[in-house]
Amino acid sequence: MPSRRLGGHARRRRAGRRRREAAAARDWADGLPMDALLAILGRLDHIDVLMAAELVCRSWRRAARDEPSLWRRITMRGHEEIAAKLNRCGMACEAVRRSAGRCEAFCGEYAGDDGFLIYLSEQAPCLKSLSLISCNGVTDAGLAEAVKELPILEELELSLCEKLPGVGVYEVIAEYISSEIVSPTLTAGLANMSSNAIYIAISR
Repeated sequence: MPSRRLGGHARRRRAGRRRREAAAARDWADGLPMDALLAILGRLDHIDVLMAAELVCRSWRRAARDEPSLWRRITMRGHEEIAAKLNRCGMACEAVRRSAGRCEAFCGEYAGDDGFLIYLSEQAPCLKSLSLISCNGVTDAGLAEAVKELPILEELELSLCEKLPGVGVYEVIAEYISSEIVSPTLTAGLANMSSNAIYIAISR
């Protein structure tokens, strides 16, 4: 009988030690200064931040949800197979929402359609750079509607977006931007109608 009591005591001690070790591991992640934490999260793709980083501990969750500076420059890249399994446009909207109006740059791959562009134009008045890659839900009409609501947009990059033909894009931009469009790739883009990548620098 005494040996049984001793065995139960040993098991409880081991269980308590494991709990303390787990708590220590959580404390390491939870105790990082905010500057260090933002530096770590800032090296991740924002899809990773949305899907996993905020599950680590309370301080990581607070940083991911409540620090607009983390979402000032948003990057959402990925593979087509993975993108098909996620609501990428919904995640893009959530990323922009967390920026609290401070988003200055957005780069999205398989992460944009006309609805998202309208939301972006409403929620990101400070946007200066917009890069869309393989965003096949974006059309000339949606792009035009968004661009005219982005007063300080300086860079627009469109790559592999099936519904955005070369010359049509320039016509849409020119319709809503009264100032000169300047880009070293502008002439080449106009000359090569089959080009699937367009970069436009806007001088206001």
